[in-house]
Amino acid sequence: MKNKVIVIIGGTSGIGRAAVRHFLKSDHDLVILYRSIDKLEQTLYASNKKVTEILCDLYSFESMKKACESIRASFGRVDVLICNAGMWEFGNRQETLDGIETTFQVNVLAPVFFQKNLRDLLLKSEEPRVITTASALHTGTINFDDIEYKKRFSGFQAYRQSKLSVVLLTRLWAKNNSKIKFFSLHPGVVSTELGRSAGWFARIFFKWFGITPEKGATAIIHLVESPIDSLKSGEYYIKKSVSRTSTKASYDLLLAKKLEQQIEVYLDRVK
Repeated sequence: MKNKVIVIIGGTSGIGRAAVRHFLKSDHDLVILYRSIDKLEQTLYASNKKVTEILCDLYSFESMKKACESIRASFGRVDVLICNAGMWEFGNRQETLDGIETTFQVNVLAPVFFQKNLRDLLLKSEEPRVITTASALHTGTINFDDIEYKKRFSGFQAYRQSKLSVVLLTRLWAKNNSKIKFFSLHPGVVSTELGRSAGWFARIFFKWFGITPEKGATAIIHLVESPIDSLKSGEYYIKKSVSRTSTKASYDLLLAKKLEQQIEVYLDRVK
């Protein structure tokens, strides 16, 4: 497919912005969900391409629901759903407007919400694909006893759990759905705003040792533009290649199913 309808969440900074700027040079129809108008304008600066801009706050399921309704009102299909938005809470535990720990809602619940609410539009595409940004930090397991880390919060534990969740759900959905193709990716250590709330050492680390957002966007662009038959659904990509994930837990589909059931409990509250 040459002219794809691409919905991107997390496309106004970092690797998402780099990917958007690449797609602005194409004939694809871009749907950009944004929270900050300033970041959106910076992303689209000097481009004459018409894009669909939809205000959306991932801290609010109500806002996400309205964003899906706007997409549905404007397009009869979605060819690519890119879930790139992510956060790492370096300070104290924070909650969204829905009263849920921020990392869990933004990194895990939001991608699931959009995938489910846009599934009918994805199924109208000839080559539907869902791309979610994971990380090499998909370590440990899922803390089902305290999945929001209410008892003892650790930003690192919340983040690595969220990225393990992405890998697990990608594998599970690929196994259970032959029509839609699902992919996760590791962009590398990228010099982005992910560590904006971290201490000075972490900020310097991301700035000086991270690769450019343009290089970090390689996997996203590859997964969008490659012929669907050349890609492997359910796999974890680094740059343009399938890579093995680093933990045994990331291949545990029973763990993935249990996680999916836990997520359904959350999403049932916002139907």
